[in-house]
Amino acid sequence: MPNPQPMPPPEMVELRPLPRGASRDSWRETVLWLVAAAILLFTGILKGINLVIVLAYLLVVLWVLNLWIASRAVRGLSARRLPRPRIQAGVPTEWAIEIRVDGPASGTRVIEERVGDSTAAWLIVQSGHGAVFQPRVRATFPRRGRYTLEPLTARSSYPFGLVVRTAKLLPADDLIVLPRPARVDTERLRAWLFRAWMGADDERRKLRRVVDREAEIHGLRDYRSGDPPRRVHWKVTARRNRLTVREYEDAAPPRLLLVVDPWLPLRPKADDLARLESVISLAAGVCREWRREAGARLALVLGGPKPGAIDGPPGPAITERLLIALALESGGEAADLTGALNELSRSAVVAPILVVSSRAESPVVAAVARAVGRPVASAQVGRPETWYQLP
Repeated sequence: MPNPQPMPPPEMVELRPLPRGASRDSWRETVLWLVAAAILLFTGILKGINLVIVLAYLLVVLWVLNLWIASRAVRGLSARRLPRPRIQAGVPTEWAIEIRVDGPASGTRVIEERVGDSTAAWLIVQSGHGAVFQPRVRATFPRRGRYTLEPLTARSSYPFGLVVRTAKLLPADDLIVLPRPARVDTERLRAWLFRAWMGADDERRKLRRVVDREAEIHGLRDYRSGDPPRRVHWKVTARRNRLTVREYEDAAPPRLLLVVDPWLPLRPKADDLARLESVISLAAGVCREWRREAGARLALVLGGPKPGAIDGPPGPAITERLLIALALESGGEAADLTGALNELSRSAVVAPILVVSSRAESPVVAAVARAVGRPVASAQVGRPETWYQLP
């Protein structure tokens, strides 16, 4: 069996909507051609003109020949979708498809990748047996959510364009477009949480460990580039005549319980939808940045009509689950969060709690505080804070 012959790398193709009035089907050409052949045949028989009858037969033969060649051109194709990168709303992304030609070496085919009404297409011309073709798609999705990647198809109307034959190479698939995360400064967020914490002294001490991330002094060492100035031990520095810093044992990894209130009225307006997208973006930024630190834990409770909770050990897999849940959140009137809070482990419930909402004075803040028996910090996107910046 000959080795696959890779084809030259194709140009990037943008996923674009079809032009107005354009159609993927060419049944009109087929119908018109066969109607013309039928009219000629009827006229020739009626008038007794043999030349017209022969012309009608010729039209039919050409149509059958086109059908056979086009069917042959789409046989023997196989495909697979290469791993796709994480897709974020509003950010250009690319993915590749691998097409292998194990069928006839002659003929031309068009490979189509479709998402809704948008299409990316590539023309394969006279590829040899065993050729490998890797087209790439470039797309920008304006909104988060679930998109349907339609079956990958190959079509051919070679050589006359009278008949289109189509072959399905891959089944339909789902695309999850993640929300574009806000820029979140976790150090400023921890400091803001401590200032916003209005509970008792023992609650303040718990949160202080989250903010400072330091426990007992482990020892002293020479200053290294990047050490925070507040760790410099000035008395020892003066005595040794060189910068010396305190070295701490790490405290327990930071924890946070993030509660999202994706409120929407029954008849949302454009401003309501914009605030919902902002709060989802803010929550995505907190999830991504908080869990970036080694060992950090963040549990998520999503409000709305169908509350749910997500928690798990540190790692990229649980972070992906959090972002997907936010991507699929449609918003609505808030329901009772008691059941969702009960799904969490005790360690998640006793962690510092931050409620982010798309509305001012959200009742979810008071409801969560009653459920856990202590005050919670809250932020709403209409009141900007220094620890985040919306995209």
